[in-house]
Amino acid sequence: MDFLGHVLILLVLGSVGFCDVLQSFTDVPGCQNFFYKGQEPLGLTSNRTANICQRLQGDYHYATLYHRLARVPIYSAYILEVSTTSRPDLSSSKWYLEPMLGGVPEKEMLQPSDTIMQLNLEVVEESQAVNDDYRNSGYSRGHVNPSMHHSSASQLSTFTYTNMAPQDSTFNSGTWNQYEMFLRDQILPSCQQTHVLSGVILSGSHPGEGTWLRNRVNVPSFFWSAFCCVRSNGTTRAEGRLGRNTSPYDVVTKDIQELEAMLSKEYGRQVSLFSGSCQ
Repeated sequence: MDFLGHVLILLVLGSVGFCDVLQSFTDVPGCQNFFYKGQEPLGLTSNRTANICQRLQGDYHYATLYHRLARVPIYSAYILEVSTTSRPDLSSSKWYLEPMLGGVPEKEMLQPSDTIMQLNLEVVEESQAVNDDYRNSGYSRGHVNPSMHHSSASQLSTFTYTNMAPQDSTFNSGTWNQYEMFLRDQILPSCQQTHVLSGVILSGSHPGEGTWLRNRVNVPSFFWSAFCCVRSNGTTRAEGRLGRNTSPYDVVTKDIQELEAMLSKEYGRQVSLFSGSCQ
């Protein structure tokens, strides 16, 4: 089957909410809860995106808006948690894939070695990024939703290729990592609950425009993040960050309205990240 045939099948399957690829995140209450006041961002979806409720070992852990053509997440939505264990020791060749993106009737992510995945490997690999896309590329497998922001039960679920985007290794381990530690060490202890949206800005909308790995996976120009902290007394704090995925790897603080305005300009339509901008 040619590439266009795969894409048509994937679009049809995605449109009917196959397994946990949803028409709307509100279809699954357990997934809707990852969004502040249960409201997903506006203005970021398109006919090329898929709503994934990330499920592992029977539980939902976060939500992902996945770009089928660019094969990277546009954003991940999650609740910041206390990290109770060290990073899972899992080889990148064993990181999870989402069989439902390829139309395989499974309810949660599976490792590539799983029998069901082996039987459907071609269509699964066509539907998303895989280990071979990143191997010897010069880019890190960058967690859009970082494992350090989760408890032991959820950490493993972040090691799926639908949660990865090519990230410059200096940026990954440097300024962006410092921001992720800021959320974990300074924001988490001061908030009763913190909703986080973390995403990317593509460098091009199709291969030949921007930077791509193997003409399959887009290398984002920027990573962005926004958090909505609800304190125990009911007050809130909200901020955003915009980080450059190339030298000088600067990470700039934005208020939510500034970040929304920047994303609105990028996508050509009004973007709203949090209900009421978390005010």
